[in-house]
Amino acid sequence: MRPPSSNVNFFGFSTLIFVLAAASIATAWSPLRSGLQAASRDQAVQFVSAAASAPPQEAVTDYRLATWLDPHNRDAFLGLARTLIKAGHSESALAALEEAGQGSEAAELRVRTLIELGRSAEAANRATDVAHAGASDADLLLAALAYALSGRSTDITPLIPLTSSPEAAGRLARAQAGNVSLAGELYASGLPESSRALLVKQPTSFERNLLLGHIYFDRGTPADLSTATDYLTNAAALNPSNLEVHQLLATVYTDRGLIAESSAQALLAQKLISARP
Repeated sequence: MRPPSSNVNFFGFSTLIFVLAAASIATAWSPLRSGLQAASRDQAVQFVSAAASAPPQEAVTDYRLATWLDPHNRDAFLGLARTLIKAGHSESALAALEEAGQGSEAAELRVRTLIELGRSAEAANRATDVAHAGASDADLLLAALAYALSGRSTDITPLIPLTSSPEAAGRLARAQAGNVSLAGELYASGLPESSRALLVKQPTSFERNLLLGHIYFDRGTPADLSTATDYLTNAAALNPSNLEVHQLLATVYTDRGLIAESSAQALLAQKLISARP
């Protein structure tokens, strides 16, 4: 049985009203959504700008907020990855780089991250992305470090003529000059974990212990400061006339709240300075 015509008319009218209302909402929502997206992008840019000068932990938060607000902001993912690498969170950095896409900075950060993760063969394979004519000295050195760690030192030699200065060429050469020298270049290039991992495998020496003292001091936790003290006191015993080791020991002791020990090291450092011509 057919429904009464009045019901049909009401149903048709209601449907028409619903369709018109939906169309009206969609029309109104489209510019509103565009406005919200634009505001999110602008806010993400502000977070990226703030992160550039923020302390590491705060910078990580700012970069993460920026990526949530704008998942297409490459600068946010690159900044997040760079900050995480410096903080020793290389696995998380690699995940951030997956969202950063391609480009020279992303390629450089991938090599750095793989080096810090101890994935030397992968880092060396990726090094071709940053080692080429016209590359910066820093990128050429990064490639050389990856090659040295993976046992491909012969790949370093062709990079030396591409450097722009004798100093840069010298650093590439030092990357091939032995493990402690290589560890020093890793540390100087902002790759402390790969430097530490290499150094702990080497025999005790003044240079090795001093560099390990620097690495553990930079970490700054109570346990790391205690470890730094052990390495530095051993280094001082091996080379008592070295000014740097006494100055660093004084700083480490201060950070540990050991004021008497710090004062003793500072006095030794002052005597060494006074004895110099």
